[in-house]
Amino acid sequence: LDSAAGLPDSATLASAIATWRGAGRHFEVALAPAEVAARVQAKLASLPDTERAYWNSVLARTGFPADTLRFLAVSLDSTGRPIPVMNTDAGMLLYLTPGGERYLRPFLLPYPVGLFVDGLGPLAANDAYASPAVWQMFARDLYHSPRVVWGREVNVLLAALARRGDRPALDSVLDAVERSGLRHAELWSYRIDSAGLHAVRYGTSSDVQLWSLTDLAIQFLLRR
Repeated sequence: LDSAAGLPDSATLASAIATWRGAGRHFEVALAPAEVAARVQAKLASLPDTERAYWNSVLARTGFPADTLRFLAVSLDSTGRPIPVMNTDAGMLLYLTPGGERYLRPFLLPYPVGLFVDGLGPLAANDAYASPAVWQMFARDLYHSPRVVWGREVNVLLAALARRGDRPALDSVLDAVERSGLRHAELWSYRIDSAGLHAVRYGTSSDVQLWSLTDLAIQFLLRR
């Protein structure tokens, strides 16, 4: 590259690439089983009675992991420490990174431990491992919160699973999002009542956006 034109030379560029490829280590969160249980139970205790009862019933069926839970934080705080919000951003790493199976587990672990909700899909985030202050921020801004599934992130995950040939996981995610009835929406949410969890439209979402064309790519991948 032409350094005289303000562009980095190849050595500088290679160094920058190596630095950014290794940046993920700063975002890594690892929680022991007891810590996972304590944080999830604290989050559930903050929910309305009906929601708390529903998620406790899910936990009664699925339980807590018996080993260390690892995921990539959503961001770093002002001191450089990871903010431990589980999220779907790792889907692109799962798609692009050989041997990136370690990024898959949070997507498939049932919420409120992981991101997966039966009949809905993988939630955009899980803030159970963060502080109550973070819970409150998400409560004020549901658009990127544990209350929504993003169609684009679902498609990235489906593409990654199709590329890896992981048919059981692929079928599980496809079944969940299809049963939501909102597969092609920008994003969708849920409500919980005495009858259970119900997928609902997100109030300000639009049905079709430019990235909705990724649906065509997913259809192609699934029919190969």
